[in-house]
Amino acid sequence: MAQQRLIEVPDTAPSAVPAEPQRQSSKRIGAGDIVLVDKKGRRFHALVTELEQLETGRFELVVRPLDSRISYRTASVREVLEVWRKRRV
Repeated sequence: MAQQRLIEVPDTAPSAVPAEPQRQSSKRIGAGDIVLVDKKGRRFHALVTELEQLETGRFELVVRPLDSRISYRTASVREVLEVWRKRRV
């Protein structure tokens, strides 16, 4: 038995779930992911807030460290050791 609709919705309506942002870096890192960064021998976990592409074509991550004692706010893709992706359901 199908559920009764209260509001008529046309079949061509866009889905309510937004499309996942494209991951453009070589490691498929995107905004919202948590990464393990090794910067000058110091390892820390951080939340990626955005990606910036430099003129050279390389990507730089704008990050927010999860540990307040870390002052780094950027990291290159090469400095990323592990990635935990934000899953959209």
